[in-house]
Amino acid sequence: MSKLEKMKNSLLSSIEIDMQQIEEIKQQPQSQIDLMGGVKEWYRSTGCSNYYKEIVQAIKSAEYKYPDSDSVWEKAERIKDEIVREKLSYLSI
Repeated sequence: MSKLEKMKNSLLSSIEIDMQQIEEIKQQPQSQIDLMGGVKEWYRSTGCSNYYKEIVQAIKSAEYKYPDSDSVWEKAERIKDEIVREKLSYLSI
C-alpha cells in the first residue's frame, strides 16, 4: 500500500461529520447559507479546520520521511476535503 493510500485510509476511518455544527449552520439566515454555497459547502469550508488531529495522525501512519513538509500537508488537506465532500454527499441537507 502506498503512503498516499495509507493516509487516505486513516483519514477515511477517522473523519466524522459534526452534526451539531451542521444544525448550527442550518439555523443561520437563508441568505447567509446561500452566500456560502449551501449548508454542505459552508461546513466544508469552515468545519474542516476541526480535523487537525486526524490529519496529523494520518501523516504519521503513512510514515512520510518529511512529515512537516508543505507538500505532505497539501496532500493530506486535499484528501481530507475529498473525504468530507464524499461523507457530506450522503447526508440529506
